[in-house]
Amino acid sequence: MKKVRWLLILTAIVSSVLGAVVLYLLMSVPNDLRADALLKQARQEIADGKQQEARTSLSRIVQQYPRTDAAAAATVALVTLADSERVRMQRSLETLAAANRQHAQKLATLERTLTEVKNAPPKVVTVQAPPPAPKPAVKKATPKKKPTPKKKPTRRRR
Repeated sequence: MKKVRWLLILTAIVSSVLGAVVLYLLMSVPNDLRADALLKQARQEIADGKQQEARTSLSRIVQQYPRTDAAAAATVALVTLADSERVRMQRSLETLAAANRQHAQKLATLERTLTEVKNAPPKVVTVQAPPPAPKPAVKKATPKKKPTPKKKPTRRRR
């Protein structure tokens, strides 16, 4: 009787463990599948250059399916996205700083030139007028004689 009792207790324990494993698999496998689908979608968004949408999908995986392999991969992907964005921002900042230095140098050069022009003594420029052009020689024209008026025949009055 003791053996049967121990056998029943052992069978109950084994069946409970087996039931728990089956329940865990039933609960976790669909979650893993959904999380994997979201992870594939997020990777496609990253490949398409949609960083913000990918970040949203990865965050959703980590929040909704925290104990899955996809959640671990999503966490790594989020860290990688943040790092690449930080590097891109650093490059952009360096480019802007270089452009700022160039503009500052140009501005300093222009200010020096302006100061030199402002402080320079006024220059006196003497402009000589060109000598007047000689007057063209005028030929004396012979005056035209006025034609003598023709005499009109006079009529006598009768």
